[in-house]
Amino acid sequence: MTEPLPRAEEWERRALEAYQARRFADAAAAFEAAWHAYRELGQPGKAAEMANDLSVSALLGGEPRRALQAAAGTPHVFHEVGDAPHEAQAWGNLASAQEACGDLQSAETSYRKAIDLFASLGDEENRALCLRSLARLQLRRGRALEASLTMQSALGSRSRLARWLSRLLDRLLQRHRS
Repeated sequence: MTEPLPRAEEWERRALEAYQARRFADAAAAFEAAWHAYRELGQPGKAAEMANDLSVSALLGGEPRRALQAAAGTPHVFHEVGDAPHEAQAWGNLASAQEACGDLQSAETSYRKAIDLFASLGDEENRALCLRSLARLQLRRGRALEASLTMQSALGSRSRLARWLSRLLDRLLQRHRS
């Protein structure tokens, strides 16, 4: 007979199962319980990870305010414990929650922090995801040219679309100067 999992790990396991089954409300509730349990165990990094996962689950479950509350402070916790990859992810999750709540200026700032951290870590995939999210946000804010440049960064200089966008931008800028 195996020993039962500690309470925090059991809540985490339940949360992951619910998340994988796309039961986001159940996942959020279990991640919240795991977050509290890890805090009680004095594991701030693991607690912040659960808060981050709670944020994602709440956002996918249509609860942007809950997502924002859960994500707030997690980048700083990860910074304090020296976990740069999770810190970068936390900035991106915070940005998504801020955007969903309509705080577009804060979301832009948080996306930029995530992008910078992912770049310093050499994580081009997550950097590109955040750049695409930032470009979408810039479009929402009526900054099409800036969004195009941001998207070009996300695509990388070697793609055909990036080269096409670059030529288009050059033509637009030439017309603007004329």
